[in-house]
Amino acid sequence: MSKPTTRIAIQAMIGNIKDKIPLDLEEAQMCQGECLGCSKKMLEMLDTEISYWQYSDTEPGLKDLKNLQNISERTYKILKRNRLVP
Repeated sequence: MSKPTTRIAIQAMIGNIKDKIPLDLEEAQMCQGECLGCSKKMLEMLDTEISYWQYSDTEPGLKDLKNLQNISERTYKILKRNRLVP
């Protein structure tokens, strides 16, 4: 069995991110009450990164995979702190 290419790996990662992180939250949902980190900015940054890799012809490297993983983990932590994900 061969290893997946980085293109396949990043697409699988994007699928997992979309399953776990609500990318379509309304600003009114995100910006209510006390804010412990900016959910809006993190979601925008994550969405931009995902969009780039979904439509890019560039072959991602391992560094790109790690970068997407880090952004998604930080975004999830901030959303969790702000009680926007379970």
